[in-house]
Amino acid sequence: MEKYYQLRPIKYKKEYEEKIAKKIIKWLYDCFFKGCFDILKDNNTVDNNNNVIIEALKAGSIYYQDNGFYSKTGRFSNKIAKELELIGAKYSKYRKAYIIDYKKLNVEITWAIETLRAETLTKADLIKTFLTTQLGNLTELQKKLLIKTAVEEIMLDLQKRVFKTLEEKNIPVIAPKLTDFRANEIAQNYTENLDYWIKNWCETDIVEMRQVVGQMAIDGKSTKTIAEFIENRYGVNKRKALFLARNETSLATTSYLEATYKEEGFTSFKWNTNMDGRERKLHKELNGKIFRFDDPPVIYKNEKTGEEQKGLPGQTYNCRCSFSPVFDTDFILSRRKKK
Repeated sequence: MEKYYQLRPIKYKKEYEEKIAKKIIKWLYDCFFKGCFDILKDNNTVDNNNNVIIEALKAGSIYYQDNGFYSKTGRFSNKIAKELELIGAKYSKYRKAYIIDYKKLNVEITWAIETLRAETLTKADLIKTFLTTQLGNLTELQKKLLIKTAVEEIMLDLQKRVFKTLEEKNIPVIAPKLTDFRANEIAQNYTENLDYWIKNWCETDIVEMRQVVGQMAIDGKSTKTIAEFIENRYGVNKRKALFLARNETSLATTSYLEATYKEEGFTSFKWNTNMDGRERKLHKELNGKIFRFDDPPVIYKNEKTGEEQKGLPGQTYNCRCSFSPVFDTDFILSRRKKK
């Protein structure tokens, strides 16, 4: 193709992935995390107390284990350290804890320790049972993750944007819309890919969370500390959801654009790399080059194994490149005759 023209590239919209990620995050919260937070709601049976040690135990800033008081952060405030020393506890640099035999603790403190420990163990058992039940119902729960409709909305928006680029070049549209079969196939593949990753993710991450919660209770950690841990895991899972939505939405977007342009008769495209200093070396080399849709370039190469992946912009993880369908004068003349 000696002289060619090109369509304006369809830039990837971040709102696409955000729409999907929002649904995944809400599903995770409703199915797994909300139940845990409800179980952990504060209902301490230990009354408010002027005893600094008991209040610190209730707050979760310290905990008692193996004849020692430990700080959640590894450091004790001067106020708490002073009170622990007053009851006879001695600081151990080796254990980083205030050591005192359980039998030497007064009744008020031992009662608080045992009451809080019983509460924590009970709540930890409830959380483990809840998570086990939810994992057992994972297949049914995944049916509540209504992603397909959101994907179809994204493809409809892409379709409007594609047709606008054709209008800008006065190129008549041949296919009024992507065939229902192809559109449904893309949406279905997207949904199945998400289901696969979410299933694997839950069966590893949620199982691990269940195990850690149980161990934290055994170690004497407070319910507030467990709640902070679960809150942290929720944050980690939200970031995972964003990463998953970004990659899968990018793949679906590229698949849809490729199928649409092919139906419109385009056979080749120009690679556009986002040159901002963060681009892959391989993709930098691809910038501005022309390829056929049926013979795309290598977009990823494993340096260790030599394994290569061919594809279009957006078809490998975290790819921010785009492409512009290219055509010549004969293409426009041929298209207008068909119209």
